[in-house]
Amino acid sequence: MSEPDFYAVLGVTPEAEPQAIRAAYRRAARQHHPDRGGSVEKFHQIQAAWEVLGSAETRADYDLRRRPGTGAEADSPATTEEGAGFTYSRSAPTGNRRTRTKQRAAERSPSADKPVTYEPPLSSPEPLNLTLTSQKVHGGFPAKGLFGGRSQRRQQRSVELLEKHVLSALPAARLFNSVSLAPSETSGRRHRRAKNPTTADHVLLCGPVLVLISSLEVPGATASWDGKSLRTSGRSLPLPDLAAAAKQLRTSLARQIQAEHGAGGQTQTDFQHILLAADGDLFHPVVEPQGAGRSGPTPLAAGRAIGHLVNVLAASDRANLVDRHLMAALRSRLTSPEES
Repeated sequence: MSEPDFYAVLGVTPEAEPQAIRAAYRRAARQHHPDRGGSVEKFHQIQAAWEVLGSAETRADYDLRRRPGTGAEADSPATTEEGAGFTYSRSAPTGNRRTRTKQRAAERSPSADKPVTYEPPLSSPEPLNLTLTSQKVHGGFPAKGLFGGRSQRRQQRSVELLEKHVLSALPAARLFNSVSLAPSETSGRRHRRAKNPTTADHVLLCGPVLVLISSLEVPGATASWDGKSLRTSGRSLPLPDLAAAAKQLRTSLARQIQAEHGAGGQTQTDFQHILLAADGDLFHPVVEPQGAGRSGPTPLAAGRAIGHLVNVLAASDRANLVDRHLMAALRSRLTSPEES
């Protein structure tokens, strides 16, 4: 399947300077914005073109694939236009696209397709029994009074997406919901959860990789991101600092496992903000980074976020590992384990 001519979409030549491409993108986005009567399909095409041509790295990859006789198309994933499906692939991507996790290429490791292995092995009843080890989704969400229903519906919607598109793609992946960043207080052999803990909405575990996830329902079809807040439909929506939360969770888990088991592997962390469209469209909102938002991770619509999550988890050379020590430690931090 051939890629669209993104230069033609923006009305520029392949030799255009970055400033000219940016100006053309802004003109086209204003002209074809759905809020101004433009075509949604055309607007999607413009956004897809900007996502490729707006970055020197992705533009270079795109230009390489366009050259006849390079053979680049045979090694690259099938093109996924926005709205047509997810962006992950079992094929190795071209170029140097990298994840935040150790800045490695987002390439699916062969281990992701190997049979699942367990550490400690299942012959040991500790630290987690067979039923819980095999369970893919752990934890629910605590009730939040009369006005907590909307929050719980959003969280449950995220769980359903992650279960359907991430857990199904990676047999060793496990999902933990409403996870305290701090360990439980211990009294003898009993664990007491800390009062008013700071929590992560969702934590995905696959092999040695942990990914913290937050979700936000967004009313508009488009949004801008400045590195701290998401602006859409005239509203500014602050997002939690998942980078700091990921660091806190990684550090405290390492200490907990060391204290409880006398050993601990090297855990890697990543994070992702998932944006949920009110109308259920997995590829809305389209987010334009601005200012400081261009230099860091960007919140993504659910369809694109899922692709990123699968790529990050599948890139580990131990993507087929179920770490039972990490599972037990995360389960001890569930704020609503009775929902498991």
